[in-house]
Amino acid sequence: MHIPPPVFMVTAACLSILPTVHAFYPYQPVYGGSDKPTEQRRATRPVNSEYGSITLPLRRVPIRRENQHNIIKSNDPKQESSVAIDQDGTDLSYMVAVTIGSSTEEYLLLLDSAASNTWVMGQDCTSDACDSHNTFGEGDSSTLKKGEEAFSITYGTGSVSGIVASDTLHLANLSPSLSFGLGTNVSDEFKAYPMDGILGIGRGDTIPGTVESPQLMDVLSTSRLIKAKLFGIHLSRTKDGLNDGELNLGEPNKERYDGDLNFIPVVESSVEFWELPIDDAGVDGKKLGVKGRSAIIDSGTSFILMPSDDAAALHKLIPGSEQSGETFTVPCKATQPVQLVFGGKTYNVSTGDYIGGETSGGNCRSNIIGRKTFGDNQWLVGDVFLKNVYSVFDFDKLQVGFGVKSGDEKVASASGSASLTATPGKESQTSLLTTRASSPNEPSIGPSAAASRTSPADGTTEATAESQQTPGASPSAKGTAAGTRPASFAALSIAILLSMFI
Repeated sequence: MHIPPPVFMVTAACLSILPTVHAFYPYQPVYGGSDKPTEQRRATRPVNSEYGSITLPLRRVPIRRENQHNIIKSNDPKQESSVAIDQDGTDLSYMVAVTIGSSTEEYLLLLDSAASNTWVMGQDCTSDACDSHNTFGEGDSSTLKKGEEAFSITYGTGSVSGIVASDTLHLANLSPSLSFGLGTNVSDEFKAYPMDGILGIGRGDTIPGTVESPQLMDVLSTSRLIKAKLFGIHLSRTKDGLNDGELNLGEPNKERYDGDLNFIPVVESSVEFWELPIDDAGVDGKKLGVKGRSAIIDSGTSFILMPSDDAAALHKLIPGSEQSGETFTVPCKATQPVQLVFGGKTYNVSTGDYIGGETSGGNCRSNIIGRKTFGDNQWLVGDVFLKNVYSVFDFDKLQVGFGVKSGDEKVASASGSASLTATPGKESQTSLLTTRASSPNEPSIGPSAAASRTSPADGTTEATAESQQTPGASPSAKGTAAGTRPASFAALSIAILLSMFI
């Protein structure tokens, strides 16, 4: 099987009817010399003759198509109102399968917590990109209602446009009526990616003053189809062989995490994401010492992206790392976990997640990229991190909770040093360091859920005053978000779909 080179898919543009913005900007990271990404562009050239260019008219006819990409299916979750999260086998692209209306065809939608809009490739799409994907239209569902309003998403090197439609979306045991985009023109950049569209589960208040349309989580909540307006995410790894990824709607799955969830209030900003203050970061107990940083938590982003200076400083803590522009290599046999501190607790990022495919000489690609996506102090934290925790996104209380995955060994140290503490060599687990911050808020699912939670897991230690940031302190979003985003943007969802070399 041909394995394509690593490709970043960065999404950012304006959806005129639905209130969230997407962006799509594919490029190949260059390892070994250039400091600029190699953009993937396709150009159509006319056939030349002695009489000049020859133009041949083409007539495209809509036909039924099927998704031709390889997908690893996850097992059906046991918890009610939960849907399996599938992936493409690279551990870097996560999707859920849905059916729409009266159709029995499954559509793979990228799970995107940084956007609230949902769209799918349409049956009337005449673009080449739709040829390798499942498409949806009136021929598939008798209950589909097409609107007269158009949507258009313009990308750095591509675009998607179409009409706004409505139908019943079926996922898990839930069947909400939903307005969504039906793509009729999809650019070539989507050819290489397995998803047939995007499932937006982000916050819906990303652009004030635009035409509002209830999004998935809004509809589920107002229709009382779920217990609370929140969702939980558990991402699986191919190498683990469990195929147990799942999206829990309305209630966390307590079987997916041990101890308590650590909830962190989101940063207030004019363009609102699931954005959290970062207390600090480091590698294997060595502090990076960053201040005033925030992290946008995005399930639609494969990697961790941060401004170049931050990425360079972090990689300097990994022995043997090398920089080439915005990308880095690290020794393939490195054992040091990268660590992020949220809400006074330190979470390890496994070497198996931040170390990518091999380049040469025993070196491998780092899945931590030195690329500024928003403000100078904002990081974009995607699946490389999320695979290491169970995550809960609470709309009503505007907070994100992280839990130690059930069955994971907790790595912590009783050391009283001021640095991050971790046990060397145990890179694949999550370390909890309890600071003197106030107790985390419970998710908004009522007192029964709070009462059923267990006490903090063994191995949790109290950090010294030197090692912690001021509890509750957060960077100024006004200075980072509002000052760096164009007014037309509501969300910048970067989905980095990396095909790993074998």
